[in-house]
Amino acid sequence: MNTAEKGQMTILVVDDTEANIDMLLAILKEYDVIPATSGEDALSLLEEEKVDLVLLDIIMPEIDGFEVCRQIKNSPDITDTPVIFITARDDEESIEKAYKIGGVDYITKPFRPRELMARVKIHLHLQHTKRLLQKQVESQQELLHVLCHDLSNPLGAIESYSQYLIEFPQDQEIIKDIISASQDGMNIIDLTRRLMATEEKDMKIYPVNLKFSFEQSMATLKVKLDKKKIKLKLDIPDNIMVMAEEISLVNTVFNNLITNAIKFSKPDASINIFLEKREPQTVCLIIQDSGIGIPEDLLNNLFDVTKTTNRTGTNGEKGTGFGMPLVKKFMEKYGGNIHVHSKDIDEFPDDHGTIVYLTFNV
Repeated sequence: MNTAEKGQMTILVVDDTEANIDMLLAILKEYDVIPATSGEDALSLLEEEKVDLVLLDIIMPEIDGFEVCRQIKNSPDITDTPVIFITARDDEESIEKAYKIGGVDYITKPFRPRELMARVKIHLHLQHTKRLLQKQVESQQELLHVLCHDLSNPLGAIESYSQYLIEFPQDQEIIKDIISASQDGMNIIDLTRRLMATEEKDMKIYPVNLKFSFEQSMATLKVKLDKKKIKLKLDIPDNIMVMAEEISLVNTVFNNLITNAIKFSKPDASINIFLEKREPQTVCLIIQDSGIGIPEDLLNNLFDVTKTTNRTGTNGEKGTGFGMPLVKKFMEKYGGNIHVHSKDIDEFPDDHGTIVYLTFNV
């Protein structure tokens, strides 16, 4: 395990004998070690601290080590925390029970310091590797969501334009729109490929014209706007340059936010896009609609990819619920942030709608 890994690892040592704790603290001095002298203290600390490994005695008053381990494995937030039993019990029944309830290793007292250290290092390394793999899986899932979710807008536009072109084959503007939508789709695929190639590396950001990027998004979503007869009012100066990555800004951030505003607005409504203020180093872009708003329970989980936040639109439009977590991910990669304020129509029948605040570095 390298130095970087060691610095990130925290071990919880649980033993009701102070002398044993002092000995373990001395052996594990190169790690961040948290001591606990009872099962109750251990469970309380696990609720407060991020722990990578638990060294757990079995024989303790009130709550013994077996019960502590059982509660760890039954708690969704800490169930993946590995537990090594360190105990004077060396009977087969205790050893079998320790592994059965979720322990990853079993060391009998009196333990040998080098052996203890070797086993700790192995399980910390396994935990570190496991987290890296989980992070890579999550990253791949997000990339798939980018493809599946964000390709729907340009492909939907191509389909709608193509239907129109059958009726009016002489319309050259529609042909241009089809070409533009096709290019958007190819750009999303290219972006996903580049994200897969870089994975843990930072995304390359550069100055992007804010108004031009929004106009590209409006062109892609023109069919959806026209279908519900929604007016999009854009009030952004021509010369505002922000730090971003243009393909993801247009196809993930703006397309998702405008699609949501359209989806939850009623026909003949308006969507307003404008700058609220400009600071020396940042600008705040506002996307405001007077749609049906977002209920508080969904609003609280809006950016959590593990929670279901998809809803049916005012015209029966379907969604996946993946859009907003992706928007937040990219805004953070740009060095900016997003905040959403919303009033649900059921709670505020006379004053409802959603306001999205996007802060960019200039």
